[in-house]
Amino acid sequence: MSEAPNRGTKNFAGDFYLLATIMLWGNTFASAKIVMTELSPSVFVSSRFLIACILLLLLLRWRGVLYLPRRRDLPMLILLGLLGISLNQYVWSAGLNLTTASKAAVLIATAPIFTNLFSIARHLIKGGSSDALPGPLAWFGILLSFGGVFLVLNNSLTAITLGGGSLLGDAAILFAAMLWAFYSVMATPYLKSMGALPVSAWTLFFGALGLLPIGLLNLGDVTSDAFTLPIIACFLFTAIGSAALGNLWWYEGISRLGVSRAAVYSYLIPVVAVVSANLLLGETFSLIQAFGAAIVLTGVAITRRFTPAG
Repeated sequence: MSEAPNRGTKNFAGDFYLLATIMLWGNTFASAKIVMTELSPSVFVSSRFLIACILLLLLLRWRGVLYLPRRRDLPMLILLGLLGISLNQYVWSAGLNLTTASKAAVLIATAPIFTNLFSIARHLIKGGSSDALPGPLAWFGILLSFGGVFLVLNNSLTAITLGGGSLLGDAAILFAAMLWAFYSVMATPYLKSMGALPVSAWTLFFGALGLLPIGLLNLGDVTSDAFTLPIIACFLFTAIGSAALGNLWWYEGISRLGVSRAAVYSYLIPVVAVVSANLLLGETFSLIQAFGAAIVLTGVAITRRFTPAG
C-alpha cells in the first residue's frame, strides 16, 4: 500500500533537485560573464571547481563518511572527473571562442539527446528489455524541447539569426555536450552503490586536479580589480551554488528519476539563462522567446511523462 506514495515522494524530490540545479546552472551564465570581466576563463574555471570539490569533501567529512573510493571504483571515478569536468570545460571554453554564443547554447542543449542514446546503448549492451527504453512520445518531447530552445535563442519565426562561428567551434561544443551526457550516464551505477554526495565529491576532485595546471599557468594575470564585491559574490555563486550544489543535486535527481528523465531538464538551462541575462545584464527577452520557453516546458513535461525511470 505504501509503494505508490513512496514512489510519488521520490519523484517529487527528484524533480525538486533537478529544477533547483537548472536554476543554479541557468543563472551561472550571467554570473560567469561578470566574473570573467576580471578573471581569465582558465583561472575562473579551475578555481571554482577546486573550491567546489573542497566543499563537498568537507561535507563528506562532516557527515562522517569521508573515505577513499573502493579500488575497483577508482578508475571510473577518475575517468568521469577528467572527461565530465576537466575535458568538458576545456572543450567548451575552446569551442565558445570559435563560435557564437547563441549557436553554442543551442548545440550544448543537445546533451539530453546524447544522454538518451548513451543510455540506450548501455541498456542494450547489458541485455536489458526494450520495455525500459524511451518510447515515441518521449522522443517527440525531446525534439519538441529542442525546437523550443532553438526558438528562444533564434528569436525569430521567419528567419535564421544564428549566423557566424566556425565548424571547428560548433564541433567542439557538440563534443562537450557528448562528454556531459557520457558523464551522467556512466555515473548511474555508482550513484546506486556509493550515493550522490561521494560520487559528486570525488568526480569534482579529480576534475579539479585536471583543471589545476592551466589555472596555475594563468594565475599571474589576476589583478586587484578581481576582488570587488560584485566579482566576489558572483564567483562564490558559481563555485558554491553552481559547481558544488549543482553537481550534487544533479546526481541526487538522477538517482531518483533515472538518467533519461533527468537529462531532459537540461533544455531548461538556456531558458533560465536568457531570463537571468535580462535581469542581470539588461539583455532583452521577447514574446517570441517567451513562446519558445513555453514550448520547452511542454516538451519537458511530455518527455518526463513518457520516459521510463532508469
